[in-house]
Amino acid sequence: MPTPSRILVPVDLMEGSRSIIDYAVQLARPFNAAIEVMHAWEPPQYVAPDLLVAAPGWNPQSLEKTALEAARKELDVLIAPIDSPRPITQRLEVGEPATAVLRAAEAGGFDMIVMGTHGRRGLPRLLLGSVAQKIIARAHCPVVTLHVHEGK
Repeated sequence: MPTPSRILVPVDLMEGSRSIIDYAVQLARPFNAAIEVMHAWEPPQYVAPDLLVAAPGWNPQSLEKTALEAARKELDVLIAPIDSPRPITQRLEVGEPATAVLRAAEAGGFDMIVMGTHGRRGLPRLLLGSVAQKIIARAHCPVVTLHVHEGK
C-alpha cells in the first residue's frame, strides 16, 4: 500500500472534531502528507436554503450563506491552534455529507480519509443513517474511523 500524501478529514463540527484532526495530523506527520479538513452542510429538508434569515440589526442573508459562514468560523477555530508541519487547508461543501465527502475525495485525489463515527445503534442510526458506513462502503481509498464519544 502506498504511503498517504493527501488526507481528507471530514468533520461534523461537533464535540470530538478536534481530536479527529489531531489524529490525522499525527498520522500525516511521518509521511509529510497534506491535510484538508472538510465540513459538509446539508440544507434542512423542510426549508429552502435560500430562505432569508434576519434579526434586528442584521442584514438579511440566505440560510445557506449564514450556515456556511458559521461553519467557516468554526473550522478556523478548530484548525488555528494545531501544530502541523504543512498548512492545513479547509473545504466547505453543500449537500448530503457522505456524497459530498466521496465526491471531494475522488476529485481532490485524496489517498486516505480520516473521520469520526458516533457509533449510534438502533433507532438513532436508522433515523440518522451512518455517514461513516456509507463512506467506508463506497470510498476509492482507505478510510480510518475513530469512535467519537458524545458529551453527556
